[in-house]
Amino acid sequence: MTGIEMNKQSYNKIARKWADVRNTSFVSKLVVAFAEKITSGGSILDVGCGTGQPLASYLCNKGFEVTGVDASERMIEMAQSANLPNAEFITSDFFDYQPTKQFDGVLAWDSFFHFPREKQPLIYPMVSDLLKPGGYLLFTCGDADGEHVDHMMGEPFYYSALPKDTIRQLLAGNGFTLEYAHENFVEKRTQRDLVILAKKLRR
Repeated sequence: MTGIEMNKQSYNKIARKWADVRNTSFVSKLVVAFAEKITSGGSILDVGCGTGQPLASYLCNKGFEVTGVDASERMIEMAQSANLPNAEFITSDFFDYQPTKQFDGVLAWDSFFHFPREKQPLIYPMVSDLLKPGGYLLFTCGDADGEHVDHMMGEPFYYSALPKDTIRQLLAGNGFTLEYAHENFVEKRTQRDLVILAKKLRR
């Protein structure tokens, strides 16, 4: 079983438990600040949107047009059932996603680290194509090169990451300027190895 298949199967299995947790979780101050940078009424792609809670819901209620993409059919069913305003939720692997437009912002909160190690370098040219010039990318990722399997809610999940310097190089090489890179970001008893905000340069 590939990492993609493992994660899809596991997220489908824990979807109800996941929803129970996410429905009461908070929106990070970094996501709030990201939203403030996006043009009013602009479009945002939420990569690995899950059930749409709490992030897509927050963005929709701020007046943004949100497109959520997730490989888990069960997660997308839950997101669609919420009937969020100005939202579209699509079941798709990120690398198979075929957009019909460019976005003002791309959010990938706790999703890039689930992508296959060999496909990690492909993320950045793809996101560059997805973003309008001047658009923003906010994402979390691992901070150490490698791949591993861990467990969450009793199910196995695949994780991978590139070296931090490689990520910076990939961003620069694909038309991004780095706004910040927060290592070991802790907020309300949650911890993320690396959180990055990058802006696509106007060309």
